[in-house]
Amino acid sequence: MSMPPPLQGITVVDFSHVMAGPFCTHTLKTLGARVIKIERAGEGDVMRHYDTREEYKGTAPPFIAVNCGKESIALDLKSEAGLRIAKQLLEKADVVVENFRPGVLDRLGLGYHENKATNPGVIYCSVSGFGKSGPMRDNPAYDHVVQAVSGVMSLTGEPGSKPTKVGFPVLDTFAGYTAASAIVAAILQRERFGEGQYIDVAMLDASLNLMIAMVAPYLIAGDIPKKVGNRGFNMSPTSDTFQAADSEISIGANTQVQYEALCKALDREDLIHDPRFAEREGRIKNEIALRDEIESRTREKPAEEWEIIFNKVSVPSAAVRTINDIANHPHVEQRPLKVSIDLPHNPLAKTLGPGFQLANVPPESLGAAPQLGEHTRALLIELGYTNDALDTLAEQGAIQIGQSRI
Repeated sequence: MSMPPPLQGITVVDFSHVMAGPFCTHTLKTLGARVIKIERAGEGDVMRHYDTREEYKGTAPPFIAVNCGKESIALDLKSEAGLRIAKQLLEKADVVVENFRPGVLDRLGLGYHENKATNPGVIYCSVSGFGKSGPMRDNPAYDHVVQAVSGVMSLTGEPGSKPTKVGFPVLDTFAGYTAASAIVAAILQRERFGEGQYIDVAMLDASLNLMIAMVAPYLIAGDIPKKVGNRGFNMSPTSDTFQAADSEISIGANTQVQYEALCKALDREDLIHDPRFAEREGRIKNEIALRDEIESRTREKPAEEWEIIFNKVSVPSAAVRTINDIANHPHVEQRPLKVSIDLPHNPLAKTLGPGFQLANVPPESLGAAPQLGEHTRALLIELGYTNDALDTLAEQGAIQIGQSRI
């Protein structure tokens, strides 16, 4: 039996921009929340302009990816009228999300304490690089900057290589997911105990939590992690990436049973009994020689063939794929991960849902990414403004009334 989405009836007022905050509110949107995106009149979210192609002018693909189905209202928060409208929207919000540097919205009178005074049950979530306390609180941040300060770059790459960032904004995204999880928890707490609250999410905190497998051993035993390249977490020489005939394949033969199964699948049972490799310690000591032996066989077939062969004998493995390879893979196609969106010049376009599927909530299309200020008029009429009043505010520059998509 199908049910409504879990956040149906929840209104989110979203002051966030670029990635961490918008990904948070995207996740809330995929769970059924109404998201009202407050943007700066004139330019809007800077991520709108991350693409120069004419068909994506003002709605670049990265912007579309995390803003589909949201309602855009464009305001000049430096104007008295624009600020008043923002406060009116906050009074009706269940949740507020912002990712400005600490203190920016407080100075405008849009901070948590001002909001709470008129909306006691509000859940107000601030996402920033370093949080609202500590000596780094006022430092500006981007994903790659936090990758540097958090230690992520120090662990990425081959041993001996220079610090390297992960190839996508992993900390922006994870901080957004952390914020969404915290908000859902706060909504549940409010439902049970009747209190709203303030949530402080820092990208740095989220990054350390993401690296718990490395950070906690240091906190517990003083173990300082080092770069391991493509080696698996348990450091087995047969838990690594190997060259195949066409590309590379990642193998996870961690245990003795898996190692022996790997050798049999390679038709190299002699490696099981070779005194250099028979035990884990020997394999570590002689890992270069073992790697040469394994690659002498893996180079004979394409990676995807080996992937099938190894997995059939319970040796975890996967061909190293590109984004376009995996996005169109039959397995991904059969999973309810992709969500339809409304993009006139590309009817096949999709974005990604929350990353999990609730069995009793069927996936739905998210609709379109909004044009800047597309919903300004409708939202303000909802607040009680007349069309004449809106035209006057637009002439004054306090609001921007965008056009609906054609």
